[in-house]
Amino acid sequence: MSRRHGFTLIELLVVIAIIAILIALLVPAVQKVREAAARTQCENNLKQIGIAMHNRLGDLKSFPPGFATLGVVAKATQGYSAHTMLLPYLEQDNVYKMINFSVGPDDPSNAAALSTRLEVFTCPSDPIYAAPNGWAGNNYVANYGSDVAFSQPANNASGVFWWNNEKRARGAKPADIADGLSNTAAFCERLKGDFSNSIVTPRTDLIQPDISATFKGKTMTRDDALNSCRAANLSDPKLQWNSTYGGYWIKAHHMTVYTHTSPPNDPGCGFPTASPPAQTMPANSAHMGGSGVNLLLCDGSVRWVSNSVSVSTWRAVGTRFDGDLVGADW
Repeated sequence: MSRRHGFTLIELLVVIAIIAILIALLVPAVQKVREAAARTQCENNLKQIGIAMHNRLGDLKSFPPGFATLGVVAKATQGYSAHTMLLPYLEQDNVYKMINFSVGPDDPSNAAALSTRLEVFTCPSDPIYAAPNGWAGNNYVANYGSDVAFSQPANNASGVFWWNNEKRARGAKPADIADGLSNTAAFCERLKGDFSNSIVTPRTDLIQPDISATFKGKTMTRDDALNSCRAANLSDPKLQWNSTYGGYWIKAHHMTVYTHTSPPNDPGCGFPTASPPAQTMPANSAHMGGSGVNLLLCDGSVRWVSNSVSVSTWRAVGTRFDGDLVGADW
């Protein structure tokens, strides 16, 4: 009579160890595949925005402004975003028709549009998937320029998407982008905030460093703002100013624009007591551990820009007419 042999304890442990090793090798590979897919989807979203920009240019002879008050309410806090102006060119005409443009975006009649989440404005790599109830969320922001002053009209703002308080939503034309469409930023990405000033999230919180001893009532340069922000204690809850990045796409202001004052994934700061009030609102992302961002240029192309890009090159890409040359790191 033959005896059946089972696994010995040592053999069983060896098999378990091999399985554990295989799982340990497989999980990072799966994560990399998922991240690659998410990054590709993010690139595609930006490309769709680029196509919409150029289709609007063909129809209306200009890109959209970053702030469109449409002559209804001449307040920077009540302007419509470039995203809103692009809706008909993103196959979102039904959403566009939901909006009551005779009032501001915060009006109760626009609550439905304010809360409508659109995949084309959502990066799948953002760890904060949803915005608070009533807000749609947004991960793509328009280039306001490389300066720190805010609410500037077309003749002062250095970027492509400025404040326009006319009845017509006119923005930049190719002739206004003297540095060239392929050398000028259009849209980039930014992570949503944590929507709570009781939670410290240095990566996405807008910090308000104490500048009373040096810059209160004084003009801040770009380097002043950059260095003050980098020197601030980002983990200090008393310095938290705003945690609502990426709350919605319909309304202009910090939710839908960014600046090239600071390079990608730098901290963001506000200096409301400076003269004029200043902000640094850098682009950021969760791609590849937050090592860079996807950037849409005005010619419609999308490229990856790492955090190591020089400040001078990043600022040059953020201006439309300064004649500043991008560096070799571009």
